[in-house]
Amino acid sequence: MKADLAIRNARVVDHSGEFFGGIAVKDGKILMVGASDALPQAKRVIDAEGRCLLPGVIDTHCHLGVAYPYDEDMRTETAQAACGGISTIFLYIRNKKESYLPFYDERRGIGEENACIDFGFHFGIQREEHIREIPAIVEHTGVQSFKLYFGYEPDNPIGIVPANDGWVYATMLQVAKLPQGVVSVHCENTAIASWVKRDMLASGRQDLGAYTESRPAFCEVETIKRMIFLAERTGCALQLVHTSVGAGPDLAAEARAKGLDVTVETCPHYLTRTCYDEDLDMTAKISPPLRDREQLEWLWRGALADKVNSIGSDHVPFLPKKGEDLWTEFPGVVSFPWELPLLITHGVINRGLSLQQLVRMNSCAPAKRFGYYPRKGSLEPNTDADLVLVDLEEEREVEHEGRGTCIYEGMKLKGWPVMTVSNGRVVYENGEVDDRQHGQGVCITRPGR
Repeated sequence: MKADLAIRNARVVDHSGEFFGGIAVKDGKILMVGASDALPQAKRVIDAEGRCLLPGVIDTHCHLGVAYPYDEDMRTETAQAACGGISTIFLYIRNKKESYLPFYDERRGIGEENACIDFGFHFGIQREEHIREIPAIVEHTGVQSFKLYFGYEPDNPIGIVPANDGWVYATMLQVAKLPQGVVSVHCENTAIASWVKRDMLASGRQDLGAYTESRPAFCEVETIKRMIFLAERTGCALQLVHTSVGAGPDLAAEARAKGLDVTVETCPHYLTRTCYDEDLDMTAKISPPLRDREQLEWLWRGALADKVNSIGSDHVPFLPKKGEDLWTEFPGVVSFPWELPLLITHGVINRGLSLQQLVRMNSCAPAKRFGYYPRKGSLEPNTDADLVLVDLEEEREVEHEGRGTCIYEGMKLKGWPVMTVSNGRVVYENGEVDDRQHGQGVCITRPGR
């Protein structure tokens, strides 16, 4: 049988190990994995020249269509993701209308018209009707992952409707009944942070550190503990999203040791930047905030000990930030194109994270968490041919020419993607995204998934 694509002479790495050889692809699926000379003939053969071949990155957390039109973001930002070796993204999306069903139909359709890689959805609970609608949502959309937001005051600049413990409890009761149900929570104690913020406002400070100090790490730790308690009470799977505090992975590991299903996602920015970095100003505002060096290194200890389940970029391309007032500035940065080299440089090269651990966090574990393994996140035959070829020796500076705020510009990083394959399609190579691939991405959150 002749394959469509064969990649030979590669250092092939997945979460369980590695070997020198390659992968053959046919009809969008992995046909064979093995020694290079054992692979079948193919219409296109790529010599990897010893570079690393990994499962495509699964980014579990982004927000598109927030500031720019959704159709535009699904073109520009999925292309940015492909540049970073990302083959699947999950969007946290919010709908303030009573029902998610027409919203899903619209967003799925527009997404599939524009995306060049696969995508899926998590839905934000923004009103009580959404909780009651969960059974219908699952039947109509296939979405089984729901997010609730703490940390936002009612007058927040991006219009998020904050949750309360009642919403979390009621949502968990519903989601616990689902075969792949997960509740994700933005963990910050809003009430305490609001009190601390008053004193910070009175100080007149406008530096990035002031924002962090107005939302102390213990606010996040307290809410994590509270959410774990509710997960234990309801039997619901819990994902702690964009975790910025080092205690998060430890608390989740303790919960898992008690038999609870609690996992942790963190972001590249919490592993690479601090709120006191001299080159950052109020435009580096993120929610939850960047922390100090102690929290950053504590998070890395958790990642190295396999206590971090997944990496989500929290990529959100806002309009150019004003840089005028810290307290009303939009929170959020973009990370898609640099996620992999950031983790390779700061994790693999600087701290000894193994490539197997990197693949586990970037691909395998997130696919398992949301019910898509081994279809996604693996290199097993007859699974989606989502691959990234990485040159561990390539070093270059971060340059940002796209939408949103980049907090990595000028950083020298090693370990850059040189090719991204999504469902057997070469989407990115030679530094460019193939424009013909737009509209070829598939929504994987669908009925009967």
